[in-house]
Amino acid sequence: AEHFARGELKYRLPSAQTEELGGLVRSLNHMAGQLEEKIKTIDQQRTELEAVLSSMVEGVMAVDPDERVLNLNAAAARMFNGKAWDFQGRLIQEVVRNMDFQGFIKKGLAAGRYWESDLSWRQHDEPRIISASSTPLYDSAGSRRGILVVLHDVTRVRKLENMRRDFVANVSHEIKTPLTAIKGFVETLQHGAVESPREAERFLGIVAKHVDRLNSIVVDLLNLARIEQETEKKEIRTEIVGLGGVLKSAIHVCQSKAEEKNISIELNCDKGLTARIDPVLFEQAAVNLIDNAVKYSPEASTIQISCVKTDAFETAVHFKDHGIGIPKQHIDRIFERFYRVDKARSRALGGTGLGLAIVKHIIQAHGGRITVESSPGAGSTFSIFFADT
Repeated sequence: AEHFARGELKYRLPSAQTEELGGLVRSLNHMAGQLEEKIKTIDQQRTELEAVLSSMVEGVMAVDPDERVLNLNAAAARMFNGKAWDFQGRLIQEVVRNMDFQGFIKKGLAAGRYWESDLSWRQHDEPRIISASSTPLYDSAGSRRGILVVLHDVTRVRKLENMRRDFVANVSHEIKTPLTAIKGFVETLQHGAVESPREAERFLGIVAKHVDRLNSIVVDLLNLARIEQETEKKEIRTEIVGLGGVLKSAIHVCQSKAEEKNISIELNCDKGLTARIDPVLFEQAAVNLIDNAVKYSPEASTIQISCVKTDAFETAVHFKDHGIGIPKQHIDRIFERFYRVDKARSRALGGTGLGLAIVKHIIQAHGGRITVESSPGAGSTFSIFFADT
């Protein structure tokens, strides 16, 4: 009995000679065997539960009615910038210096039902959005022991949702503006302006201009959708080609616009420099970057395109202009669809707001990356990086 009391459940009592002691021995040995099996089962279940909780991306924590942490997994501890054992048994107010989260715990305990909310968060000095949900926690007797809280980082999801809403609003605005203009001039023609040949010709010219703009938007949207679809299905057909030839073709496409502003385009690319690319798609990306450089550069300036090998085993293509530049606060967003630094100027120059978005998706489809260095009045440098072939 003392062996069993010390937890030595593998120990077995020897057989007794008397019937009374024999029955007691059998009962104690049977009890020890059952306890050993139950403890093994409990240990296994606890190990499995700990493995599940530790492998979860979501933070999970149990809080008692006094707002003390009963338990939490590693993901929750990381959100609190610590280790799990640092927080067990401590008050929520000691664990998290976040008024939104403390208020959420109070509401969850008071509600006595499922409760959820989005919380503003900071982790490693970066703003985050945490989706928190709580549900009542009961013991085996059915008594409430507190709440179980699940925390999920939805920063990226909310950002994508905001981008989607912005995209829908922007594309609606971009299409509505020319449509409104077309409708207005058509009504003007219907109400008698068509009888004046000079006025009719002017109005029809404006209508044609807006139709061209609508067509450009639709073409760019279709190109963007096609590139995304081919990327997802991994249908981009790449081959090892010389970068110089592709860039010369892109420069030829933009040459007439550059000559109108007396802008010279200089290319510095070694003939032997190659990259694994889709020549048609890469030429489209280069045309978009050169076209932007021409639009936003002053007359009689220079655009420089250079190809180099980097120390990081990459091939880099730099597009440098001496134009108006981009303010720092806009650089992170210029590759978003329909995002413009100067909306009035961009529309006046005929941009659809999709050019840089197309460039970004083309480069990503090739497994590359694109960066920007710019400051107002000092020009911009767009750099494309491909892994060495």
